[in-house]
Amino acid sequence: MKTKYRRGASVERELIKMLEREGFAVIRSAGSKKVDLVAGNGKFYFCIEVKSTKGERVYLNGEDIEKLTFFAEKFGGKALIAVKFINNGWFFFEPHHLSKSGKNYRVDLQLAKYKGKNFEELIGKQKLLDEVIRRE
Repeated sequence: MKTKYRRGASVERELIKMLEREGFAVIRSAGSKKVDLVAGNGKFYFCIEVKSTKGERVYLNGEDIEKLTFFAEKFGGKALIAVKFINNGWFFFEPHHLSKSGKNYRVDLQLAKYKGKNFEELIGKQKLLDEVIRRE
C-alpha cells in the first residue's frame, strides 16, 4: 500500500511543479478527504483529484467525485480529475465527462484521448480545435 501512496504523492508533486511553472499558486491536501490539489492564478481556479495508472483505465469512487464537486462549487473553482496514464501523459476532465460504472466512475485511455484536455489546453495556452472552428 505504501508504494501506491508514494506513486500518488509523486504524481501530485509532478502536477504541482507543472502548475507552479505556469504561475499558479498550489496547495496540496496530503491524505486528502475532499480534494488533492487546489490551484489558482487569478484567472483559473481548480480543485483537482489526481490519479495515475500504468494500465489503460482507472476507477474513481463516486462519493469522492461528489465531494470534489461540492467542494469546488463552495470554493468557486472548477472541479477537475487529473489522470496521468504512465507512458501516455496527463489528461484532465470535468466530472460530467466521466463514464459511470455502477456507483463509481471510469476513465480509460480512449476516453482520455477523445474527451480529455491536455495540460496546455487546461491552462489556456492551446485552444481546442472546436473553439478554433467556432470562431471562424
